[in-house]
Amino acid sequence: MEKNKTYKTLEKFSGGKYSWNEYQLVKSWFEHIHNFNEAKSFLKEHWNNLSDSDSPDVKSLDHIYRQIEYHILLEEKKESKKTNLWRIYRQAAAILLIPVLVFSAWYFFSEKTTTDTDLAWVEIQAPHSSRIQFALPDGSSGWLNSGSSLSYNPQFTKKRQVQLSGEAYFEVKPSDIFFNVKTSDFDVNVLGTTFNVTAYEDDSFSQVVLVEGKVNVAGYNQLLDRTLSPGERLFVYPAENKFNVSKVDTESLTAWKDGLLLLDNEPLELAVKRMERWYNVEIIVEDELLKRYRFKATFEDEPLEEVLKLLSVSTPMEYTFEKREENSDGIYKKKRVRIKLKQL
Repeated sequence: MEKNKTYKTLEKFSGGKYSWNEYQLVKSWFEHIHNFNEAKSFLKEHWNNLSDSDSPDVKSLDHIYRQIEYHILLEEKKESKKTNLWRIYRQAAAILLIPVLVFSAWYFFSEKTTTDTDLAWVEIQAPHSSRIQFALPDGSSGWLNSGSSLSYNPQFTKKRQVQLSGEAYFEVKPSDIFFNVKTSDFDVNVLGTTFNVTAYEDDSFSQVVLVEGKVNVAGYNQLLDRTLSPGERLFVYPAENKFNVSKVDTESLTAWKDGLLLLDNEPLELAVKRMERWYNVEIIVEDELLKRYRFKATFEDEPLEEVLKLLSVSTPMEYTFEKREENSDGIYKKKRVRIKLKQL
């Protein structure tokens, strides 16, 4: 019971929802912790109290560390205007081993080298199995999907440019200064609008979906230069230097920001990629025929096993969960699921 209470308190604290007494409690837990290993050891005890959830990767742990660090820093500033940052870093040397589903992340930052300024870039990352809401210095905001990262220069109001790897939903505040989203495949330029960009580096495609306003997408040595209207999607195949524009249901393609895993008549091969990021698992489809089966379904907060069970009702497939293996550092590998044709 005591372990479960500790876990719940840490979960609330990481999400920024805590009482003054809970803040004092968490602070006291970490005042005696002096390094990364001590923090990991302390919290691993509470993580092991959970049943079947996966341990997040190292990047996930680092960002939860910064999350706890931020809240302690915030409260310390309230207590005293003269804050000793080194002392706070020691107090906040903690890693919360849970895949937080949604949390505000404008305060997550890390240093990154840049050629045009000595200032550290701000980098926001969404660990696997999470969605992060962010706010930018110019008043623009949005959501960052699982396994994605967004970075920008602190002098953002002078040059509204962000670099994206993964998927993000943007609500751009109108301004005379262009808002630019750079990906590995193309640039998206806007003044003020609402749109979604998907550009995962390990995917065979990228896309831009325009909800409101107008955007221009350019890239591929000027081979791509297309302006989109609301309700349009630009689909890009980088390896083939091909792209096309089509009318789409923007709600279904942006439902992820509302916590919905929506499969809109897409083949299992694509659905699996989304489920892997959504649940932080590895899914292996053993039969090529199954990869072409299409699904239309909406899931909200359902565990992975329930999703697979429902999909198997309309498809001749069966699945098995493999036993997780533990690395030498005590962190478990990703959960692995195998899907194959059902034996009749």
